[in-house]
Amino acid sequence: MTEAAPTLPRRARSLTRRIVRVALWAVLGLVVTFAIFFFWASGGDSDDRLVAPGVLGENPKGTKKTEARELKVLTFNIAYGRGPAGDASGPWAESEIRQGLDGIAAQIRDSDADLVFMQEVDLGASRSHDIDEGRFLLEATGLGYSSCVVTWEKNYVPFPYWPPSKHYGAMKSGQCILSRFPIMASTRHRLPQPEANAWWRNRFYLNRAIDHAQLDIGGRPFDVFNVHTEAFDADNRMEHARLLVKLVGETTKNSAGRVLVAGDFNAPPPEASQKKGFVDEPETDFSRDETIAIVRTAGLAEVLPDPAAFTFPADAPSRRLDYIWFGSALERTDAKVLAAPPGPWSDHLPVLARFTLKAP
Repeated sequence: MTEAAPTLPRRARSLTRRIVRVALWAVLGLVVTFAIFFFWASGGDSDDRLVAPGVLGENPKGTKKTEARELKVLTFNIAYGRGPAGDASGPWAESEIRQGLDGIAAQIRDSDADLVFMQEVDLGASRSHDIDEGRFLLEATGLGYSSCVVTWEKNYVPFPYWPPSKHYGAMKSGQCILSRFPIMASTRHRLPQPEANAWWRNRFYLNRAIDHAQLDIGGRPFDVFNVHTEAFDADNRMEHARLLVKLVGETTKNSAGRVLVAGDFNAPPPEASQKKGFVDEPETDFSRDETIAIVRTAGLAEVLPDPAAFTFPADAPSRRLDYIWFGSALERTDAKVLAAPPGPWSDHLPVLARFTLKAP
């Protein structure tokens, strides 16, 4: 006769069921809590339209112009004042960020630029101690007008992933134009996120953009485009270049060549002698990148045709990522990459160009 399998006493069985129920509810609670945090943290965008107005600013004490025969133009990815170290090197003390911004302002003042295109400008982010860097630099450079657009606005960005003390936290960042000339209008054109990214990553990812601003120079409109294309996905970056060419073509039909395009394009020129195997980014490969070749189809001239004019990384430059392009109403008289000052104050070097405005 087979003996029956032993069974737990009734009280033990009841206790086991209660433990299992508590564990299941705890797991469910964690899942719900994570979901709530995920959707809250990845939200916060105050204006998610593809086309939206930029924010215009004025410095009452700044220098202002209405007429010009010459034009000095600077493009500068300022890396929100953190210096040449990578994002994982943070967090940075407020004093370090302010020191970086002071250094950037000094570089801009020393360049005597009339028009400055800036990328990676924090507009009230935890990682840079909620400083509105666009306003800070407008006042610190002594320029008269600004246009800023938001490209990254989240309630909480959990990056770099570990440890949590390095998280960016609340994020509001973008691109700004500083000018001695009145800015009549500014329009942000959002660029698509990488399709190759996982959906959850794109929930936290920035929306890169083109800021199309119209200046008043000599009583006539002058179209300028502040650009920051994709850094980590070549297909997406090339799509950004195609969208830029289309936008420039559509919006400058009657500009009579009064056009400037500048910014961080995150790609070297096709003629670059090195396209991979960089010491600072061994995984980066531009072998099939056609971003700059695509931008060239817009029919604009480039201020630095020399492929050896490097702008990145600032402390040991090995490639060019930053460019200025100009229309037929301008004649280039000089252009150069500015050398890194002590610091340096960004991981990019600025590009400065001087132009003569042709008679209409």
